[in-house]
Amino acid sequence: MYSIVDVETTGGKFNEEGITEIAIYKFDGNKIIDQFISLINPEIPIQPFVQQLTGINNKMLRNAPKFFQVAKRILEITENTVLVAHNSSFDYRMLRTEFKRLGFDFYISQLCTVRMSKKLIPNMKSYKLGNLVKSLGIPISNRHRASGDALATTELFKLLLFKDQNKEIINELIKNNDSKFKNKFLNIIEDLKNITGIYYIYNKDGIIIYIGKSKNIKNRVNQHLTGLTKKSLNIQLEINSVSYESCGNELIALLKESEEIKLHKPKFNKILKKELLKFGLELCKDSKSLHFLRISHYEESHNYIEIFSSLKNANNRLLFINTKYNIDGQKSLKNNVNINNFIKDVSYPYPNMIIIDKGRSTDEKSVILIKNSKYIGFGYFSLNYQITNLSILESLINQVKKNNIYDRLIINYLKKHKVEKIINTEMIK
Repeated sequence: MYSIVDVETTGGKFNEEGITEIAIYKFDGNKIIDQFISLINPEIPIQPFVQQLTGINNKMLRNAPKFFQVAKRILEITENTVLVAHNSSFDYRMLRTEFKRLGFDFYISQLCTVRMSKKLIPNMKSYKLGNLVKSLGIPISNRHRASGDALATTELFKLLLFKDQNKEIINELIKNNDSKFKNKFLNIIEDLKNITGIYYIYNKDGIIIYIGKSKNIKNRVNQHLTGLTKKSLNIQLEINSVSYESCGNELIALLKESEEIKLHKPKFNKILKKELLKFGLELCKDSKSLHFLRISHYEESHNYIEIFSSLKNANNRLLFINTKYNIDGQKSLKNNVNINNFIKDVSYPYPNMIIIDKGRSTDEKSVILIKNSKYIGFGYFSLNYQITNLSILESLINQVKKNNIYDRLIINYLKKHKVEKIINTEMIK
């Protein structure tokens, strides 16, 4: 659980400033579940340049509560959370200073979105909050007011959690809060939700031992903890904690699961971890420009229609294709037509397109980007201009290393399931 914080101050000498406004959004990693916003009477004058920057003046604060009057509420909303702020050292210092004046030692773990952004979204022109969120297509209003800046920081932090493929944020929090996970199964299940997404099972050392996907994460993890299969029993022996990510829909969960297993190689994901790419089905042309299909040894640089882990599976698939599409093995114009029909059935509707579907919340959509018939990555957006501007769109998605497996997953999914919208990006001006 996180407390996304922003404070505005009077300005002045170091450690002599006072807080004039505070906004705290309690964030569960997916949505805001509580909030506290208030002007605060610092009982000292606001510096003129600060008044001009924030629009907050001394007259506005005359009847505002003093810090001691809101201190209890601040402690309540931040209890058992991690403080997150853009340049967190400043906001954290101001809170500690105000509490110290009351004789209370305020302590809370903290994460800085400036530092995280530089690591997870490198090469941006500026990491100042206003410039950064504008570059990422994140809306911001009431700039230099606590509520506006804290809301923008919340959206930025949500994107950073999504971009954190190595799980550095979660892993660090687990290591620093080990006591939180002492009561095993009951606490684990209580902390989960009935949402569509992926989940990560950790051992006591904070190492991911299993990654799964589900339309109902809480129920699926409960099955692991009550199951009698060999895999379930092994997980029960080692499980120490579980984290999860909402994906919004099954296709994103499917892609995210495959991507994360390849990245982390958990010990109990044996099937996907051991999946080897040995053979590929490719479309070839002879000297007369007649098409034919053939099986060849897999090479990373080649473009394959489908890929296989064994020669037997590859040959069986080729036999099925030849029978279904009436491809008789003779190179002819008739076979060209039949092969083209097969290619059409196993290809994307458009070579350059985006797939739009449900997001992680009611005001959000997911987007999958396809370029030159290859899966590029997925992300989330809340404003239409974020997807009609392809440069902004590409900054919002997590790009993945080229792999035919993702394309097969998407194409097969689209055959069996409906999505909200598919847009040909060549039609976007």
